[in-house]
Amino acid sequence: MIRAVLAALALLATACNAGASGAPAGEVLVVVSAPLSAQPWIAQFAERGARLAAEEINAAGGAAGKKVVLSVLDNGGSPQRAVAIARTAVAKGAAALVTDGVGAVAATEVTDPANLPLFVVFEGGLSLVDPQERPTLFRMAPSNKPMSIRLSDYLSEKSKDVGLVADDSSYGREGAVQSRIAFRRNQIRVAADVQVPEGASDVAPQVLEARRGGAKALVVWAGASGVAAVVRAARSSGWDVPIYTGPSGEDPLVRQRLADHPEWLDGLVFVSFRITSETGPAPFKAYRDAYVEKYGEDEVGVQVDGKPVLMPPDWSMYGYDSVKLLAACLKVSGGRTGAPLMDALNSTVITGANGDERGFTPADREGVSPDDMYFGRFAKMRFVPVDDDILSTNLPTVEQ
Repeated sequence: MIRAVLAALALLATACNAGASGAPAGEVLVVVSAPLSAQPWIAQFAERGARLAAEEINAAGGAAGKKVVLSVLDNGGSPQRAVAIARTAVAKGAAALVTDGVGAVAATEVTDPANLPLFVVFEGGLSLVDPQERPTLFRMAPSNKPMSIRLSDYLSEKSKDVGLVADDSSYGREGAVQSRIAFRRNQIRVAADVQVPEGASDVAPQVLEARRGGAKALVVWAGASGVAAVVRAARSSGWDVPIYTGPSGEDPLVRQRLADHPEWLDGLVFVSFRITSETGPAPFKAYRDAYVEKYGEDEVGVQVDGKPVLMPPDWSMYGYDSVKLLAACLKVSGGRTGAPLMDALNSTVITGANGDERGFTPADREGVSPDDMYFGRFAKMRFVPVDDDILSTNLPTVEQ
């Protein structure tokens, strides 16, 4: 009933706003829903990647001859605000909606009836993607499932007793679910399975529970503040347990929170997507050069040996690829949005910023191959590919 009501409202909004409130003639509107006030790093990479793509497209003549215009709105990490932004996108005649993933499932109640493509550039929860139930949701970011499987396989040769710590965000909950499944597959015992509040700064009781449970390694699926809190709780208590995280481990906030004890971060391993592709480092270098020319280098906010640590613009590639793919599809659809654009999205493939292919089919809404996962390990506040994983060891080190 709720879905039907929302669908009707979305269609009504589209009909009522197709004229006066629709995108101006000669323009293609892309709305970016980002957690500007809640998760600055995620918000920044979502916006900057999309904006860089839009400027390059416009410099080359536009998307199907139309100027790409960005509207960046703050969802504050709130699913309710994310849905409101989706309604705004429909009302304004947007061609696409780019989001970190917060509230994405609920937002499809609005985007599906309006045939408005929704690109997710961070959240990896398996439950988000369903081509039948949510046909307008396309995920550019890596899925938690292959990341959890890879991490479990990697851990299986190192420890059979793991403490699982997750926060209560959708990111944390979904990561924990997939981790439990992967651990069972590898016969890894979960010595402690604990949840912490999102953004919590004191997680000492939960870390102590994992220690007393006999954990020989910690796996953390939490936002950056949660990761930093777990590291601090473990190391300040003298527990030198190996710590592994999801992709939030590379969030600059983790290093900022641990700047008073940089040695505590040494050895932390995170699983994420490979920054450079099998074609080599040249495509990512070209992308990074363009990114730096526009924005300058992203500084993490900490220094090592008197030099600032730099953050490679890796995750921003997904916002960039989303807008580039949108432009390619608009060329196929003759500039038409809605259903014609959705048809084009089901068959159009581009070469992404790092040289990997990006595209979707009616049955596949995942933009990153499960084979593209790697592990990064921290040393002196910078990360490099690990040297004990066959798919990571041959990857080049990215300048930081």
